[in-house]
Amino acid sequence: MNDDVHATLPAYRDALINDLNVLVADAQALLREVASEASGRSTAAHADMKRRLEDFRQRMGMLREGARQRTREFTKATDAYVHEHPWQCIGTVALLSAAIGAISTLAGSRRH
Repeated sequence: MNDDVHATLPAYRDALINDLNVLVADAQALLREVASEASGRSTAAHADMKRRLEDFRQRMGMLREGARQRTREFTKATDAYVHEHPWQCIGTVALLSAAIGAISTLAGSRRH
């Protein structure tokens, strides 16, 4: 299960990047349209801007929900891994703690 989550993360990242690129392009187009609109067409521009803003809100809501779902999946996978391999996790944490302690001690001793 853990491998499935790691395998899908690049796809989610790419989808998020694509959606953000579309969002930026829409925002740029909207700014260009608003800047070029004459006063007689400002009502249409305002309606278009409201529509695009609503589309943006919906897209961000979908992205937010997708991120929440992926976080839940990652949390479940992590929890399952820790329960299946408790001693490996404890050893990893101990090793990382020792390494961080050694690095901070070396950094502190070099300052004096």
